[in-house]
Amino acid sequence: MSIIKGISRLIRLPNLIMVVLTMYIMRWSIVRPILDLMGFEPEMPEWSFALLVLSTLLITAAGNVINDFHDVRADRVNNPGRVVIDSLVSRRQAIFAHFMLNSIGVVIGVFVSFFHKIEWLSLIFLAVPVLLWSYSLTLKHLPLLGNLTISILTGTVPLLVLLFEYPLLTRAHADALILEPQLFSPVLYWIIAFSIFAFLTNLIRELIKDGQDIPGDSEVGSKTIAIKMGIGALKWLIIILSFLTVILLGLIFLLFLPDWISLVYFIVFLALPFIVLLFKLVKVNSSADFKPVSSLVKLIMFFGILYAPIAYFIMQSFIA
Repeated sequence: MSIIKGISRLIRLPNLIMVVLTMYIMRWSIVRPILDLMGFEPEMPEWSFALLVLSTLLITAAGNVINDFHDVRADRVNNPGRVVIDSLVSRRQAIFAHFMLNSIGVVIGVFVSFFHKIEWLSLIFLAVPVLLWSYSLTLKHLPLLGNLTISILTGTVPLLVLLFEYPLLTRAHADALILEPQLFSPVLYWIIAFSIFAFLTNLIRELIKDGQDIPGDSEVGSKTIAIKMGIGALKWLIIILSFLTVILLGLIFLLFLPDWISLVYFIVFLALPFIVLLFKLVKVNSSADFKPVSSLVKLIMFFGILYAPIAYFIMQSFIA
């Protein structure tokens, strides 16, 4: 039982649930309703989409395992009570779990790519495990490179839904696209907007985590941006990035979302939490001060994804 408990902690189950929710919310609250408005349906069958989600889930879980594997020394300083490897799970068991999760995830992802004759997408499932290994071993110890790597991969999660659906749509409706080349652009714009939001908010969270982990990272000789800049400069970098994200959200609302439901949602669930975040960041003076700030960013990320069902409700009102 201790091994099962340890593996479940290593794979970070709450994060994996978020991955599944994100992909299904993108499909059912953005892609499908927009296509319904146009008189189309998704071309990717539910069973193959489920396999795509499963592949993403397994590769993400494998990345979490190998990250903890290489982070044992730092975690003993930063989070001594949460160290799993060498307590609940042996190093050999962790590596075996990493290998199995990656192998099954890659095979499923490559199968889905070839089944739908979008072979080039199989490269994603081959490259991401290598990238996650490199991140855990090297990139995360370098200034900004590790932060950008994980943030780009996080932004790719909602984008994956589109990367498979869009080629199938253009293939199935080639004749319609000749007359109207921008036919499926609304789907593209919506998913890209969510991907950018996921990238920016995760980058903010990654920088906050770097600030939080300074003691352990210093112990293992990491050269993260937090260590290079110091807490004072780091918090102002995060403040500027958070402020720019709020400005971007405001521009998106003013230009594309003039309904009152979106206005209320943006103010209550995105703008106000960001304002609280900014006030908390100003008061940060030590690594320990970053912990409650990190939890708040997670909440903002969750609220950002939950806007998709609100968008679905708005679209349904147009259909009705």
